Amino acid sequence: MFRVRIAPLPDGLHQETHHPSAEDLGLDPEVFSGIEVDLRLDVAERRVLAAYTARATARLECDRTLEMYDEPVEADHAVLFSADAQPDGDDPDDDLLPLDADALAIDLTAPVHDTLLLALPLRRVSPAARAAEIPTTFGEPDDDDDSPADHRWAALRGLRPDGDPDSSD
Repeated sequence: MFRVRIAPLPDGLHQETHHPSAEDLGLDPEVFSGIEVDLRLDVAERRVLAAYTARATARLECDRTLEMYDEPVEADHAVLFSADAQPDGDDPDDDLLPLDADALAIDLTAPVHDTLLLALPLRRVSPAARAAEIPTTFGEPDDDDDSPADHRWAALRGLRPDGDPDSSD
């Protein structure tokens, strides 16, 4: 659980850096490491705006080579905790969360968890595979331009009305 104490904070802007573990955020520790959250808290009466930048190193499998590699991920997000917000059972992942009048801390576990998961790339390609050329032709090159690419089609090409195997109608 990743909770930030707000009880001792006076009204105004506050900046903090936190290093929660993957377990604190409910993330797989074999995938996420080096998590850092740069947090900006704007505290006012009956509300707290928590804007943050979440960074981590993710251990991913390359889609091209199937090799494991480390990818730095980073994303920004903001969540408003307000005493006026009503808990909504239909959409629990909203960016407006209720704040109890006597709250001593805010819980950023779910927002930071989701932010880091959404920061993962959809197409996972390792840096080494990004520079590699992707082959677009396969098989052996055909040195004789007069012969068809596949000899099995030669008989069908001879059935053309003009009898020319290289004509295109």
